[in-house]
Amino acid sequence: MSELLTIDSLSVRDERHIILSGFSLKVARGEKVALVGESGSGKTMSLRSLLHILPSDVEITSGSITFNGTDVLGCSARERRERLYSRIGFVAQNTTESLHPLMKVSTQLCDAYRQRHKAGRKEAAARARELLVSTGMKDADRVLSSRAGQLSGGMRQRVNIASAMMDDIDLLIADEPTSALDAHVRRQIEQLYARLSDTKQFAMLVISHDLSFVRSLADRVYVMYAGKLVEEGLCEEIFSSPAHPYTRALISLGNIVRKNKDEDLDCLGDYVRPVSRDNASCAFAGRCRESRDECARAVSYRRLSETHFVRCNL
Repeated sequence: MSELLTIDSLSVRDERHIILSGFSLKVARGEKVALVGESGSGKTMSLRSLLHILPSDVEITSGSITFNGTDVLGCSARERRERLYSRIGFVAQNTTESLHPLMKVSTQLCDAYRQRHKAGRKEAAARARELLVSTGMKDADRVLSSRAGQLSGGMRQRVNIASAMMDDIDLLIADEPTSALDAHVRRQIEQLYARLSDTKQFAMLVISHDLSFVRSLADRVYVMYAGKLVEEGLCEEIFSSPAHPYTRALISLGNIVRKNKDEDLDCLGDYVRPVSRDNASCAFAGRCRESRDECARAVSYRRLSETHFVRCNL
């Protein structure tokens, strides 16, 4: 498969701390990739770097991002709109904030589509209705005439997915798609993403705490800690033969999104700290039960197989 998205050696920092250090990730056309790690690991900042929506006090200091052959960091705002945003669908984590509370769903789904494609009202409405039905929405017409506050969390999630697919996208990015949902609705959303991955031609990049969801969906998995990748590999490699102690700890926790707070992970203790991300030694050593003297030495990203890599001296 040819590469669709390539993030290479990306480093990002604010005035006080390094946020991302040499972060790299690839997504091939049609591939399903997951990025996992606790809050504070840098997952969201890598996503914001791709979408060019960094906070004002944060800057990219080195590295490159290429999407569909376009240099994302070097293109103008207009080029980003035409070459990037029209080919990437984004499903935000907070379904309430991502939908306008006073606008009808039909307006939010159709207006931007009509503007970009010079389409009529009927064509846009038919497109929106078709996509809502494809997400499992049984009463699409009622949903289109509703506002966000009149919909359940699961329904808002489906509306966001339909909105992300209004254009003919190459990549669907989903940020914590199963968070804040009860067990029954979460299972429905998991099944929806699995169905979309089988029936649609676009690639997926899923950022998630929900490891059971990741295992059921992803082709490849990246594990992130303190702004760096600590492991990557095929999904089955990561779950059957995890090489990094942090990966093993996450898997032992199962679905960490069910915890009340990421900071209260009993088997890890402490939390992901923003300091020491620029050190060459292992940032996880202070929380690692397997830590040894060699963990204070520089650690490289080494190959275990053609598809499996780890950043660990053990």
